Amino acid sequence: MDNKPLCLLALDGGGIRGLSELLILEEIMGRVKHDLDMADDPLPADFFDLIGRTSTGGLIALLLGRARLSIPEARKGYVRIAKEIFFSQNLP
Repeated sequence: MDNKPLCLLALDGGGIRGLSELLILEEIMGRVKHDLDMADDPLPADFFDLIGRTSTGGLIALLLGRARLSIPEARKGYVRIAKEIFFSQNLP
């Protein structure tokens, strides 16, 4: 059994605030890219053993973990999803 500790990323819920956590995470991953001299955007799924949360944080966790998107890709997807959820004019 590997004795390496797990690296967890817990994302907050809270509606449109998910965009701010993606921007912060984008800065962190940008520093990782620079420090490791990477050519491509690093995928959070490659650096975190578990990514999770509830509500919109759960949506972001799915984009980053299950779909294995980069932060810029996840941000675009989240904005598209948020427009559907929070700004839909088809409300009952």
